[in-house]
Amino acid sequence: MINRFIQSNYKINSILLRSFLLLFIVVLIPISAKAQCPDKACSSCEDTTVCGKNQPKSAAAKLTALNIQAQEEDTFEPYNPSDEQSSESSSSSEDDEFIEYNAESDTNSVAQEQEILKEEKPIYSYKLFFPIVSLIMTALAGVFVRFKSTRRLRGVFLALSVIFLGFYVGACPCPISSFSFTIIAMTGGEVNWENMIWFLGLIPLTFVFHKTWCGWVCHLGALQEFLFMKSSKLEFLKSRRTQKVLKIMRYIFVGVLIVQLVFTHSYLFNQVDPFRVAYNLGYNAGYLEWILLGLLVLTSIFIYRPFCKGACPIGLVLGWITKIPGAAVLDKNKDCLNCSLCATNCDHQAIYRENKISIIDNKECIACGECMQGCKKCGIEMYRHNNEHKDVNKICKDNLK
Repeated sequence: MINRFIQSNYKINSILLRSFLLLFIVVLIPISAKAQCPDKACSSCEDTTVCGKNQPKSAAAKLTALNIQAQEEDTFEPYNPSDEQSSESSSSSEDDEFIEYNAESDTNSVAQEQEILKEEKPIYSYKLFFPIVSLIMTALAGVFVRFKSTRRLRGVFLALSVIFLGFYVGACPCPISSFSFTIIAMTGGEVNWENMIWFLGLIPLTFVFHKTWCGWVCHLGALQEFLFMKSSKLEFLKSRRTQKVLKIMRYIFVGVLIVQLVFTHSYLFNQVDPFRVAYNLGYNAGYLEWILLGLLVLTSIFIYRPFCKGACPIGLVLGWITKIPGAAVLDKNKDCLNCSLCATNCDHQAIYRENKISIIDNKECIACGECMQGCKKCGIEMYRHNNEHKDVNKICKDNLK
């Protein structure tokens, strides 16, 4: 009964979120585009309060705006000799003697200020909070995907990811930015080590648990998945030829991204990131970002996770991790009847049919667990990648007893 409740809620939430995002694209894009006033600066525009272009939406955007405001307030004022003379004349009436310095009171005041700052700063405001929580959720998903009773919780994971990593954080930072800063650091650029933790942490987790980040936790993939309509009649978009084209596009995009990072040592993808526009509700977005967001939404309706298949560098790199000996992989066992249930349940099309045999491409697999959930004979299991698959995960068969 619990599983049915979770599954029904997952479908309802998917429909509601899809309807909201479609309304967002159809209604708010024209309004925002009209209110952007490209020929005027926001400071001189009379419609700024109506347009809301310069008002941040997510918590991350608001924090950035506050930091910019603080920097502007800290700028030096121009020197005025008359002001200095007036201040000297006013201070001349007072005692010119220095107050005796008290080291103990100064130390105590500094300590008190530090304690106040610690108390006022919540734990979720620390830079590593969301990356570490995301890595923990990825490991937890790696355990849940192995059990039939917990695989249905994937919808809950994706919904939480959309809410917190998406709308609350503002979609950035994310593993793509972490990947970019890692490339910059490897090629001699200067970056903060905290910016690399997210991407580097996913490498060992993928080795141990498979690509559960992509299938369970990623807020970029979750947004696309909630938009996808499985009943689409455009079957040619689901063909193997289309999938090959998307793979080629991803290699080209990742190659261009790496070249840009190596030569410029700067992270520029966030300037055109359509996910940032969606999760920040259009804050500070230009026409190009709106166009890319519209393209993302449109393709996501008819193609399952088009960005993941055609552009995401994280899915590409983590797919290579599954090729390392000893890495977690999915494969068929001796109970497999070579039916088409696993291929039918795999919306990501990491399982395809060839000569009436189902073939699993672990490099493209996102470890969502839908193939295992749909198999009636428990014919797909989690293995360790080697020539003979000697290390077999027996959890699936234990659930049938």
